[in-house]
Amino acid sequence: MDKLDLFNRLALIVRPAFTDYKPIETLDIPLTESGLDSMDAIAFSIYFDDIYGVEKEVSQEWAFETPKDMFDQYEKHATKRPLTIEEALENIQ
Repeated sequence: MDKLDLFNRLALIVRPAFTDYKPIETLDIPLTESGLDSMDAIAFSIYFDDIYGVEKEVSQEWAFETPKDMFDQYEKHATKRPLTIEEALENIQ
């Protein structure tokens, strides 16, 4: 599964329809430069908890600097491992 594509597709879901989102080009970009705000980060966390089967109580303790950090932490604690983006987003859209 292409993590960069998953991040950008999920960002289009969490961003309000009236705002623009410029897809990031690398998972190493600081989250503060990704164009997402704190409310978007909360939505990302909720969706990633579901995608990777991580309990909210576990994930709410984490802090991330980059999307790569976020993926690494979720994959480390995952109880679900989607193989495709479609599978990951199946219950989101």
